[in-house]
Amino acid sequence: MKISTALALSTILSSSLYAHSDHSSHTWLGDKAAYEYNKTKTKSFSKNLIKKSNKSAPQVVADQYISEIDEAYLKHKLENLSGVNEVNIGSRVVKIAERKSAQGRLNAREYLAVEYRDLGYKVSFSDFGGFSKGSNMVAEKISNHPDAKILVLSSHYDSVGNAGANDNGTGTISALAVAKALSSQQFKHSIVIIAFDKEESGLVGSKAYVKSIKDKSKIMGNINFEMMGTNSRNDGAFHIIDCDRADSSFLTKAIDDTIAGYNLPLAVNPGCTNRSDHASFWKQNIPAVVISENFFGGDSDKCYHKSCDVVDARLNFTYMRHITYSIYGAIVKLLQ
Repeated sequence: MKISTALALSTILSSSLYAHSDHSSHTWLGDKAAYEYNKTKTKSFSKNLIKKSNKSAPQVVADQYISEIDEAYLKHKLENLSGVNEVNIGSRVVKIAERKSAQGRLNAREYLAVEYRDLGYKVSFSDFGGFSKGSNMVAEKISNHPDAKILVLSSHYDSVGNAGANDNGTGTISALAVAKALSSQQFKHSIVIIAFDKEESGLVGSKAYVKSIKDKSKIMGNINFEMMGTNSRNDGAFHIIDCDRADSSFLTKAIDDTIAGYNLPLAVNPGCTNRSDHASFWKQNIPAVVISENFFGGDSDKCYHKSCDVVDARLNFTYMRHITYSIYGAIVKLLQ
């Protein structure tokens, strides 16, 4: 018996969004529904990728602020967060070799707090308790406009006990680079940037944050930064994961428009998973997307959740910079 395409897609979406309540098997590699969803999109994506590959390599248009997002900055800050370099945190000098232990996570969030304060953001820590205790780092740039809403940018800073250079050092440092480019600009809407704790334990930090929001109508949406460091095919493919949710499509469109506007050498491969912090927003009907390398399209990091997830030659900082550009440009449009 054949199942219609619409019914099959509906089944995939339903299973991907709601089937992973057991986070003991939290890894993306186990998300069969996400891989199946990607297969339904492969044909149209492949055509788009062929068109991209036939073009000569475009020159990225840099403006006054986007030029601040450079590869040297991304690499240096990622090395700081993943144990390559020693970092100063107040009177302490430490190496952040891992971000699973309580001390490793404390070092990471305090390092990030120093970085965001230096950029002029108001920084605080939001502790959560219960079965799994932790603390989110929150950086804010609040608008005084009477009609201001809040755009939440997020990443998770914890790791599985390794250096976590790609997962999720790249996403966390990309968010920092965007914050740097935004820091001297004024907008109608407010920016809240969160480094979530305990994502690897079942999205614990993001669940606690979303639960604490007093007026969810004030939240414009969430852009969640995930792994964006490896592109072994060198084709510029990456995911904007929105699961075809109508409430979140404006976020996808803003990034798509930026890719076209800056003529970035990127190709969007649609994706659908609930195995990152954006899902905590979806459960409360808050628009959200998650950005990732082409994980479910067959080009995931070979060192995902392994001890080899360190800063090395497999990380493509040009690719990471282009994705960061695409998010930055979208955010500027959304905040105006």
